[in-house]
Amino acid sequence: MLCRLNTSEAIRREGLQKGPGGGWCTYAISPGGAREGSHLKMVGRIALDPGAAVGGHPHEVDEEVYVVLSGVGVYLDGDTEYEVGPGDVTVTFRGERHGLRNTGTEPLVFLAFIAG
Repeated sequence: MLCRLNTSEAIRREGLQKGPGGGWCTYAISPGGAREGSHLKMVGRIALDPGAAVGGHPHEVDEEVYVVLSGVGVYLDGDTEYEVGPGDVTVTFRGERHGLRNTGTEPLVFLAFIAG
């Protein structure tokens, strides 16, 4: 499977995981669009607006990885916050909680992978 995110249609989403604001999401595998039997549940690129956030949420039955491509933000890992920027990778294991907030003036662009 090949997906060209640069030419795929972006979808506007608000209130990502009940966080404030929103962003543009481009999916290789959209939420609920995975192949039967696959461990991959979602693969996409998200451009989070300045001031917007993916609200803190738990991963009870799956895991998620973020790869920050551009912009700056604050990553919530359980109860601890970390500043993040281009090249940073976050990993949220099953049973853990995370979130991400754009603290910059430009979109915070990252790849997101959910597997379970």
